[in-house]
Amino acid sequence: MDVVDLISEYIQLKPAGANFKACCPFHQEKSPSFMVSRPKQIWHCFGCQNGGDIFGFVMKMEGMEFPEALRLLAEKAGVELPAHSNELSSSARNRILDILKLATKFYHKILMESSRAQTARDYLQKRGLSTSIIEEWQIGFVPDVWDTLTGFLLKKGFGINDLTAAGLTIQKPGGGNYDRFRGRIMFPLSDVHGNVVGFTGRLLNETTENAGGKYVNTPQTEVYDKSEILFGLNKAKQEIKRQDRAIIVEGQMDVIACHQAGQINVAASSGTALTLEQIKLLKRFTNNLYLAFDSDAAGQNAAERGISLALEEGTQVRVITLPPDAGKDPDECLKKNPELWFKSVDGAQLFMEYFFKKNLAGKNFTDPTVRSQVATTLLNQIAKIPDVIEQDFWLKKLTGVLDVDITLLRERLTDLRRKPMYNQKEAPADKKNQATEQNAPEIASENLMSIVLQDEEMLKIVADRLKIVALAEKHQNLFKDFLTFTQTAEKTPEKVIHRFRQSNPSPDSCQMIDILELLYEQKFAELSQDKLLNEALKIVDFLNLCYTGNIRRQIEREMKLAEEKGDSSKMTELMDKFKNLL
Repeated sequence: MDVVDLISEYIQLKPAGANFKACCPFHQEKSPSFMVSRPKQIWHCFGCQNGGDIFGFVMKMEGMEFPEALRLLAEKAGVELPAHSNELSSSARNRILDILKLATKFYHKILMESSRAQTARDYLQKRGLSTSIIEEWQIGFVPDVWDTLTGFLLKKGFGINDLTAAGLTIQKPGGGNYDRFRGRIMFPLSDVHGNVVGFTGRLLNETTENAGGKYVNTPQTEVYDKSEILFGLNKAKQEIKRQDRAIIVEGQMDVIACHQAGQINVAASSGTALTLEQIKLLKRFTNNLYLAFDSDAAGQNAAERGISLALEEGTQVRVITLPPDAGKDPDECLKKNPELWFKSVDGAQLFMEYFFKKNLAGKNFTDPTVRSQVATTLLNQIAKIPDVIEQDFWLKKLTGVLDVDITLLRERLTDLRRKPMYNQKEAPADKKNQATEQNAPEIASENLMSIVLQDEEMLKIVADRLKIVALAEKHQNLFKDFLTFTQTAEKTPEKVIHRFRQSNPSPDSCQMIDILELLYEQKFAELSQDKLLNEALKIVDFLNLCYTGNIRRQIEREMKLAEEKGDSSKMTELMDKFKNLL
């Protein structure tokens, strides 16, 4: 499987010469330092120094071990792995996924074929779901019987502990067990790859005793974390990427109704406010979120929490507002007036327009207390906008609405922005700067190596001025080997680095060369020869200075120890070393 195609499923890559770049998914950064090479089939981040091949990416991105990554990539590539591979069957995660896959088929078969599911079929038909959409979403049903699924899966050879781990069976403290889901319409919950990881069960007969709430979800398991799953995203992700916008609704029926109506770029947060993990998942496919939560108070509060988190992650947010007569959610709106739904999507408001409209409606601005409260509420939202020009736009609008001097609003905005930043971000920023200073020589060494490997003449000039020991330890042998090769190899039109690789350096050296070539293309490929030489010589001077400074500090420490011990001969030796550095 191609590395660019794979990583494009997770993050948005942009062309960068022969390669692709993006902001790294493994650490926070503003400028892209994550590079992907199709010719070399590798990826590398020059910010956090993570890198590797397709297996390494999936293992780090998904938190998987190698066997699980192998299985996932095999499924993507359409390759069938041996059914009884010991390496794969040993994974508890994979056993759970197999159980959930079988449970999905079992629930769906009951819904489509069992006489006991007639009421459920009638209900879904009444809700407007066609047979084809029920098939597509593998919606199921389980009768109100204590052990319908558990009994079936035990006969298939699965252990009771596996069924409990999958969140399907509950074990009684005194012995025995029973189905978690009973008398419910079953909606499979899939991860972004389409693996069923859990279920939402909707109670069919709400008068049933001891049945739990109207909706019951799979508890947190090895494969399911509610905060990380968006219902329908596996079906919507390609259309989200194509349209460059994701519509986020509240419930499963909202998603299914939208897809049935042809609006495919829709997923659901499943009854909760958007979480940080869900937003990061969506950012793999788009930076544009459209929120269409229910019109009741709970839905609007969830929308506001989602907006705040989305803004912190740098996404653009719009809010879809349905007219009062359109229904409380997308599902109702699509039943009453599908055209009105699509019109509402196209007319989605920028999140600040939504907040202005909501907070200004029905207010008495002759009351100074009301004006102050509205100002504070809206300034809190404006403070979350990262772009200062966009902030200024909304400040001017607020000034016009409230008839308040813009200087006062700016002062209050500054206070609002300063408080959280001072308490939460100042200390980590200091640590980050400290870490950057410590890593500077290694980064400089990497930059220099990426330049000299591309130019034989540059290598010679650098070799005359550089103390090789000033390079990072991992680069010193490669520099020496490459220098020796250029001095002894025959002159040919072929680029010297390619001939060097063919001379069979160690696999570690080849891997390092791949990364250094990526770095060169990212940072230096567009520089003229003069600018490149100037950059290389500046790095040489910096590295030599760092090396000399380190040696000087080491001598000073040794001199202090020798002085404390009264070792005059050692002091004389160290003084000579110190003079030689000057």
